[in-house]
Amino acid sequence: MDDLIVRVLRAVACRTRLRILSYLAGVEEATPSQLAKDLYLRRDLVSAHLARLDSVGLVVRRRSGPRCYCAARSPYGTATLSGQVAGWLYDALRTGSKGQSRPMTSHQGSVAAHDASAKSHGLVFDAATAFTSLRRIQILRRAARGEPVDSPTLSSELRMSETAVSRHLSKLARRGYLELARQRRRLVCKLSATPKTRLHAKLFDIVAAHWGRAILRS
Repeated sequence: MDDLIVRVLRAVACRTRLRILSYLAGVEEATPSQLAKDLYLRRDLVSAHLARLDSVGLVVRRRSGPRCYCAARSPYGTATLSGQVAGWLYDALRTGSKGQSRPMTSHQGSVAAHDASAKSHGLVFDAATAFTSLRRIQILRRAARGEPVDSPTLSSELRMSETAVSRHLSKLARRGYLELARQRRRLVCKLSATPKTRLHAKLFDIVAAHWGRAILRS
């Protein structure tokens, strides 16, 4: 399951794919040609990104004659990892695209929604990149046991250098998932009591439920 978590969240943690997903979140469906034209991307690049998103269940693709249409939803149920990440992702992107004040055509609205969602892209990217490494998932699972753990212990248990452990701990702390402290010259971590944002907390709960231990957060 850890490998699947990494695959799904790596698909999310890409600025170009977030642009594509934001566009799809604002329309019923779109073709690769429409996406390429409106987002100023090469069509072959769009097709490659859509194939990656489809492979992890974050978009639905259908064919009608020679054309391919894509929609912002998962083909999998809401009890699956892909279905839950897709729900989290599209809620975040649609919330980020709200607040347009002037009247616009459907096309203008789609492009403006993409432009207005830069902040939500940053939050989604920040949260997702915590889970794009098997090592960081292992560290979070260890911290989720409840008691603080120091870097030498993590280094021994996970068979990593203390330098690598420290690097992963810093990344998780910057994303609000861990709290770090120094005790007797050792770096000690514990699960954060105050997630960076609700968006970060929600993704943690989704991932934790699928590694077999759900952590409840307010």
